[in-house]
Amino acid sequence: MNFKYFSSQPHQPFFALGVINSILFMSLFLLYYKGILSLEITPSQFHSYSLIFFVFTPFFQGFLLTTFPRFSQTAPIEEKKYMNIFYMILSSTTLFLIGAIFSQYIILLAYIILLIALIFTGYIFYNIYKISPLPTLHDQFWILTGWSMGIISQILFILYFFTNSEIVFSLAKSIGIYLYLVIVALSVGQRMIPFFSHIFIKQNKNLLKIVFTLLSFMIIFKSININIDFIFSILAGTILAKEIFSWKLPFRESEPILWILHLAIFWLPIALILGGIASIAELIFNQSFIFIQIHLVVLGFVTTVLIGFGTRVTIGHSGNSMIIGKYTLVLFYLTQILIYFRAIYSFSGSSLIFDISITIWIGIFIAWSIKYFPALLFGKKL
Repeated sequence: MNFKYFSSQPHQPFFALGVINSILFMSLFLLYYKGILSLEITPSQFHSYSLIFFVFTPFFQGFLLTTFPRFSQTAPIEEKKYMNIFYMILSSTTLFLIGAIFSQYIILLAYIILLIALIFTGYIFYNIYKISPLPTLHDQFWILTGWSMGIISQILFILYFFTNSEIVFSLAKSIGIYLYLVIVALSVGQRMIPFFSHIFIKQNKNLLKIVFTLLSFMIIFKSININIDFIFSILAGTILAKEIFSWKLPFRESEPILWILHLAIFWLPIALILGGIASIAELIFNQSFIFIQIHLVVLGFVTTVLIGFGTRVTIGHSGNSMIIGKYTLVLFYLTQILIYFRAIYSFSGSSLIFDISITIWIGIFIAWSIKYFPALLFGKKL
């Protein structure tokens, strides 16, 4: 590997780590869930933590360490700084895997290193925010807010290590998903997707504030078992849907590299509304639908936007034309098929459907790495 090229842009090492982790951790989760592998932590803890902080976080860091300075019209981040963060994430990943197999105390060390990495990343973003010459920094503020929620989620996971409190775990997971992953992805998406679509919108400065508040109330009531969280979920989804429809995104006229982002942004209100309806149905029929809302949000919105932006950044920053072929188009379709299989599993509980959904996830990221690692790691023309 040409290490000089590999580390020359922030997205390259972080995207590579995110792809490898997405395959590795989901494969281990499947083995754990099937009883083939025994680990020192619960399946829920292993699954939720690894996805939030070892799959999605490296992608977020790669994207934001590349684009946050550009958003803010400041100088690029020094290679030494972002590579130090990369090594911390890599070390934390390795220690978490070792600890999950052998000892929870090693996991605690992984947690602490990751917390330092998140704080250091946030500090870099905050310094850029302070020196930016732009007159308004609305989007940067909400990216920073979302990132701060990731730090809080990480602190709560550490607290859960010491308390073993289910409320703390529920808060750590929910804040990590809804106030960290969703808010950061939405802050970027509501800015960049209309821009990429070549449409002018008058940005709703209250949108992120309203969504953040409603999701916060949803998390609070859910964590204390007051079953009115669906009200805030449906309300947030409805407000988002109304706002996104007002953009009039040219979905039918767009190339796949763009319509995959349109799909991603629409999945968020759909997931929140359907998840709220599912919560009502759970109360009425006294039946669990196996975390359907979380998976619609994580797979429908976060994963789809990750695949869309990740492909776009990889192509664009390696000097390739912003065009994809049938191979990548199939991957985009598979991301949507994955969502439907996971939704079916929530209603059926079928072991076969569970296996199919995880196999599709692993297949998507293996196929993506085969296609795009040459460009990502070596700058080759596709």
